[in-house]
Amino acid sequence: MATPDIRRKAELEREALHAQADQIGRRLAEDLNQEGIEAGGWTHRADPEYHYIRIELLHPRGLHLVLQHEKSYRKGSTGRMLTVRGLYPLGYCGTRASPINVGIDTAVGHMVRRITRNLLPDYLATLDAALAWQRQDRLDEQNRRTLNRQMEQVLPAIHATGHEPDHARAARTASYWYTSLPTMPGSPRALVSGRVRLSSSGTEAEELRLTGVPQDLLLEILALLNPSRPIEGRIMPRAVAPARRPLSTTRIVPGEVVGASEHTAPGEMAALAPTTADGALPGALREAAWHRLLTAPAPAEQPQYTDAVSPRPRTPEVQPEPS
Repeated sequence: MATPDIRRKAELEREALHAQADQIGRRLAEDLNQEGIEAGGWTHRADPEYHYIRIELLHPRGLHLVLQHEKSYRKGSTGRMLTVRGLYPLGYCGTRASPINVGIDTAVGHMVRRITRNLLPDYLATLDAALAWQRQDRLDEQNRRTLNRQMEQVLPAIHATGHEPDHARAARTASYWYTSLPTMPGSPRALVSGRVRLSSSGTEAEELRLTGVPQDLLLEILALLNPSRPIEGRIMPRAVAPARRPLSTTRIVPGEVVGASEHTAPGEMAALAPTTADGALPGALREAAWHRLLTAPAPAEQPQYTDAVSPRPRTPEVQPEPS
């Protein structure tokens, strides 16, 4: 058993270490705020219960740095080093920033430069992923609480394990129920015993086990699991688009020429009037040629369109006058 003098000496050493830690932490927070690191807002905390130097630097955005005196058994300056590391949410198992060391007797300004250059960049890069994981973990915990509460309303006999702490029972992943509980008279009972294990997200059950299921209840449970159910409703007609869209414009094929007919307009006849290579014919000969052209009998079947047309219009043959 320690004597009062030894206890008093240990108490004085602890108070001195706490005063030193509080002084270093206050100056670190002031320098971080003056430098505008992460827009300021840094605070410090030094717990008087520790028997070694331990400083916590806190930021409103969730940053949490700890400076702790470790390996004090080493000799020289190696035994006077503070290990600086960034803290992460409880349960986070992702990538973490590597810790650094600063001397206890080092100037506070040099400590701040070491922290901001060698620790904060990696810590900030990994902390964002850690905080996102924490938000999702809290959402999953709320989902498990809701589903457990709903299962308790449906089956009052369902409960958590006996060794599970009270704060974790509401968000538990495993639940059990029995047909009878001899050690708990008057407790709710179920038709069959079983257990259920929820997924971590609380959106489904990873496992559902039933024990001692009667035949009728077994068939009823299996019927609920059968997905083949008759389709109900009536068939409604629907409009179907036509296979081909009708043409809205007249089709024009290049190269087709419309010939003259008896209903040809006078303007069109003038455009189709025959000419000679030497120029216009004398009056009497020109009228005779027109008469033979217009009174010539039409063939039995004359197509309205021709595939090929001579580049020059055909002229009626003219007999020379007798000398």
